[in-house]
Amino acid sequence: MVSEENGSITPIVEGLDEGSWDVYQVGFVNCTVTGMYPGSGGGWRSDPLLSIPAGGVSVTTSQPVVFWLSVTIPSTATVGKLTFTNLKGVSVPISLTPWAGKLPSAWSIHHSFGEIWSFNIHYVENMYGSDFNQEVAQNYYNLMTDSLLPPDDLYQARPNTNFSFYNYLINSGAYLLNVGAIGQTVRGCPHPFTPEWVNQTIESIAPTVERILKANTTSKPYVYGFDEQPTSCEANIRSLFGAVKSRWGDKVLTVAALNWKEMPSDLPLDIWVLQYQTYNKTKASAWQASGHQVFLYHCIQPNGADYLNTFIEHNRTQGRQLYWYGAMNNVDGWLYYATDIWNSYPGTNHTPIKRIDGTPKTDFPPANYIWAPRTDIFANGDGQFLYPGVGGTAVPSARLLLQRDAVEDQVLLSAALKKDKTSTLNLIHKVVRGATDHTDDTLLLEDTRIAISKIVF
Repeated sequence: MVSEENGSITPIVEGLDEGSWDVYQVGFVNCTVTGMYPGSGGGWRSDPLLSIPAGGVSVTTSQPVVFWLSVTIPSTATVGKLTFTNLKGVSVPISLTPWAGKLPSAWSIHHSFGEIWSFNIHYVENMYGSDFNQEVAQNYYNLMTDSLLPPDDLYQARPNTNFSFYNYLINSGAYLLNVGAIGQTVRGCPHPFTPEWVNQTIESIAPTVERILKANTTSKPYVYGFDEQPTSCEANIRSLFGAVKSRWGDKVLTVAALNWKEMPSDLPLDIWVLQYQTYNKTKASAWQASGHQVFLYHCIQPNGADYLNTFIEHNRTQGRQLYWYGAMNNVDGWLYYATDIWNSYPGTNHTPIKRIDGTPKTDFPPANYIWAPRTDIFANGDGQFLYPGVGGTAVPSARLLLQRDAVEDQVLLSAALKKDKTSTLNLIHKVVRGATDHTDDTLLLEDTRIAISKIVF
């Protein structure tokens, strides 16, 4: 929307229950051209979703204003109205078409399709320093939870010492609870784990595991390790993860991201995580048939021109298309390595995101130098799906809220596949057919989603 006169506008939602909607102004970050993927281009790109200032959003004849409306509706709602209060006053009617159903509980969603989107509260603590406190932490936990991505930390070396955090995850519907990335080791595993070390490691997580198991029977503790390690680590995997399975059986899951061409069916691994473009249906299906699960993941790779990814410069449909790709291949979950890493250019420091002179442009550089001090390996938005806000607030990105849409899409696609697999797959293939074969069209995705809903409802 562009105002015809200079001034300010404030969006107000009418006709919907208080607390069932959020309105943001779509903000912009200045991306840095990267050689990690073709077509980066850099420049100002939309991503942060900014809160509306008390005096409204500044508007000039040359400055377009874009709002993001997020609505949670009861199944009985049919209409609403979005009013923009400015010098003239503008009302925009909103028509809602509720489907004859409702979302399952968060736990049911995560149990049916696992989400491991790693969140590390220590990055938040480092950002705010002495201003960090539990209220700040809770702001971030709640944003992740509201986005249907439990704020579980994939790479924590040992269990969280604050057990109230596990209670929070359990009470908010998380299914998978990490009790330690206990299998992180030297590349290639040149040194066999000793029985003494394995026993010490198991004992270090045992008190937390037992406490979780005693506290609830619905969520699953898991251990992670051997991140993208080669097959030379098989003996150590058998030693360490075998000890976990020997101690707790199916009560504790073992998880590893291993891009192996062959996976021994007797490996003591519950969840085999594959970079999505390496997925082989025959081998993955055989692994699932032997009682295991398959998750897919993406990170700064794959980074080829045609691969789906969630970089800021990529089409906004692609985060959702990843989940559609997972649904059409009948995988059991998705993993992403980080959502709140803010690694600035070496020698510089990030500060909380702020508007530039009251405009939707912001001062936060989104280039993420995860391999610092190297400056040649970075991507815009890689490893960061939210921004640090002033005063300890958590600022969502458009990509974060679209990932919630992806989670909800997966619920729909799963239900449709159970009712009519052939028709549902034919519809999914309109949007995504393979890791590099997809149609990035928002209207097509939404029209296809509506068509799929008619199979379910």
